[in-house]
Amino acid sequence: MLEKLQIYPYQRISETPLPGKHKPRRRVFKPNHKINLDTRTILTAAANHLNSLLTLDRLLPAALIIFMSRAFVLGELLPFVYACLTAFGYRDKTRSLLLAFCAVIGLFTVLQGTSLGSALIALLVLLGVINYIKIPADKIWWGLPLLTTAVIFVSKTLFMFFSAISFYQEMVIVFEALISGVLTFVFLVAADFIKQRKPLATFSFEDIAAGMILGIGIIMGLNEVNIGGLSIAAILCRLGILIAAFLWGSGGGTMVGVMAGIIPSIASSIFAQSLGIYAISGLLAGLFRNFGRLGVIIGYMLGTLALSLFVAETQATVLGMWETGVASILFLLLPASLKEKLPVQTLGPISSLREKDLSLMDFRVKDTARNRIEHLATVFDELSSTFAEESYSRHPIGESAYLAYLYDEISASFCGSCSRYEECWVKNCYTTSREILDIFSIAESAGEVNYEQCPVSFRRRCIYGREMLATINHLFDNLRINEYWSGKLTESRSLVSQQLQGISRVMKNLAREIDVKTVVDFELRERLQKECKKRGLDLKELSPMRCGEQQLYINSVMPACAAGDECEIQVAPVISGLLGEKMEVSDKRCPKIAGKGHCEFTLTRAFNYQVISGAAQVGKEEVCGDSFTIATLKEGKELVALSDGMGVGEKACSESRAAVRLLENLLSTGFDRETALKTINSVLILRSASESFATLDMLMVDLYTGELDFIKVGSAPSFIKRGKKVGVINSNSIPIGILDNLDVVSEKRALCPHDMVVMVSDGVLEASRDASSELWLRDFLVDVDEKDPQVLAEMIIHKALSVCKGNPHDDMTAICMYIELN
Repeated sequence: MLEKLQIYPYQRISETPLPGKHKPRRRVFKPNHKINLDTRTILTAAANHLNSLLTLDRLLPAALIIFMSRAFVLGELLPFVYACLTAFGYRDKTRSLLLAFCAVIGLFTVLQGTSLGSALIALLVLLGVINYIKIPADKIWWGLPLLTTAVIFVSKTLFMFFSAISFYQEMVIVFEALISGVLTFVFLVAADFIKQRKPLATFSFEDIAAGMILGIGIIMGLNEVNIGGLSIAAILCRLGILIAAFLWGSGGGTMVGVMAGIIPSIASSIFAQSLGIYAISGLLAGLFRNFGRLGVIIGYMLGTLALSLFVAETQATVLGMWETGVASILFLLLPASLKEKLPVQTLGPISSLREKDLSLMDFRVKDTARNRIEHLATVFDELSSTFAEESYSRHPIGESAYLAYLYDEISASFCGSCSRYEECWVKNCYTTSREILDIFSIAESAGEVNYEQCPVSFRRRCIYGREMLATINHLFDNLRINEYWSGKLTESRSLVSQQLQGISRVMKNLAREIDVKTVVDFELRERLQKECKKRGLDLKELSPMRCGEQQLYINSVMPACAAGDECEIQVAPVISGLLGEKMEVSDKRCPKIAGKGHCEFTLTRAFNYQVISGAAQVGKEEVCGDSFTIATLKEGKELVALSDGMGVGEKACSESRAAVRLLENLLSTGFDRETALKTINSVLILRSASESFATLDMLMVDLYTGELDFIKVGSAPSFIKRGKKVGVINSNSIPIGILDNLDVVSEKRALCPHDMVVMVSDGVLEASRDASSELWLRDFLVDVDEKDPQVLAEMIIHKALSVCKGNPHDDMTAICMYIELN
């Protein structure tokens, strides 16, 4: 028992000793014991707090800021320390205090006097601001840099006013504040990847750039720090050049060498001779990288030795060799997995990219875009189904609900205060209900009930009969109005549901067309560039693009010529000879000043056939309701489309113009015909709730093969004239804008040179009211012998007007196309 009491004395301090027992001697002093417990708690808390400080997230920025506080720019500016404190210490009091303490240590090693006081005040003000001012998360990337710039500028300017005002010193403060703001933005990126502990292999370009600037700040902070007479900064610069040359060859070694050589100039504003030594040494080190690490070291040393012959100071040369030796040893000690851990394996021009890589990237981008569009289309489908369900659920009120409503209004509201209520609705409830039901039937069938039409028994018994009939008529009027607007509301919801479904179909059709594949033919590019150079053509850029069905476009850039036709006279024939097929300039953008700058042009395959078109129109009213378009598409096809809107005048013109313009835009963008027509069909359905449709007569002539493709949607017959023979092409499909599902049927014909194709609207054929109205036009085409399509179109319109005696029954349009070899 005594031993137990000695182990846990606090359990028995206040207890009274048992009678007959000798109280054990214990040296227990209560106040001192509490002090010992408090001390232990404080020590434990301090240890835990110290452990929380000794983490990589806090120690690494603390070590960085010591170097940053010594990193001068142009010998006077210290922007790195403020940027480092803001980026790594924002809204974290413990870390920011640790960073500020380490920054003060670093500043004491390089500053003194007024400069030290100004820097310390700016540091303390910035420490307070970043801990007590909160910036929204979406504005930190620009808010913190702006805040850093403002704090440094204001605090240092005020300090200067109380010490000695100097215009030069104010300019120094302005530059220091601006550079600090820019560096804050850069260090925010660095703080982000340090916090996430990103593997090097996943670094983005922004991460690499931020890491390099962070490294430059460290090297600048190590300036004038020597061990055994050797500069730590010089050793790190040489090590960086060796790593870059080993990983990325001569280009990477030279780039890092130039950056390392510029660092002394940035720090002291004095041009350093190390710039040339580092650049040439990095170049030679990269050239020898095929021999492994040892070859990189040999190449670097050769460059250093060659340029050291021009350095007058022997001691500097010897120290440089020692520094190179230390850097080489560190380079050899680096792990063998160095290449696998870094994000960039090779650096080279865009021409080194594989077509496979570009195709993969193109596929991923298009797949992402298609998925997003399809997802959006699904959203519209869901909205449409929601409105459809709402319309279905809100059906008109049934007969039983009507009767319940009417009986309740009469019995409770009207008859409730009547003195005969008990006799009518309690004792004779059945009889009263039958009489009221008869009155309801008369009101529903006749629209209104008169007192004389009521049952005789009702007129004898009800003392307020006429007033009740007025109430019943009023109730039925309200019910009719409510039913009318309820039906309108249901109809509107149904219309919105249909329109949302139409939008969804349009978007799904667009999503299917994203798969049009465009690639750069790099092999052809290199071959053409080499051959054009041999022939003296100065082409700055030559990019063969294959789009869709292997259609070839060659985008070119060359110095502008004075005449503006060198691309057609010189370049196009040379490219045609190299490819073995005729190429011509399809698009040309010359500079505003002839002979100055560069000219951009596109070469495409020359067409084998040429289509000459002519059109003539006459309207039944002032505005013709027919619309047409004639356009040459990029894939080498001639588009001719004719649309006849419902009716005549402005409304018909609006419908037909919408169909024609949308068709041309969709086909010019690269959509196939079926998708374009279905899109137009959906758009016409969505235009209004009223009946709206249009016919569409479309043909496409392949200018390479001469193949003619007819697509007729509710349109009039077309004609092909070859000599004295005339063929007729009919259509049995309904116009667009009526049904949701549109069946697109095409009919192909092979054209020959000197063929004439004729398209007309319904108004031309209906000029004659005979049963077979197209016969008169076919007979007319057989007899006429005219090669000019414009003249023939006008002749058809004049003939139609003469047939209908100058009084057209509908709008008239005639389009003629003459086919000949190019």
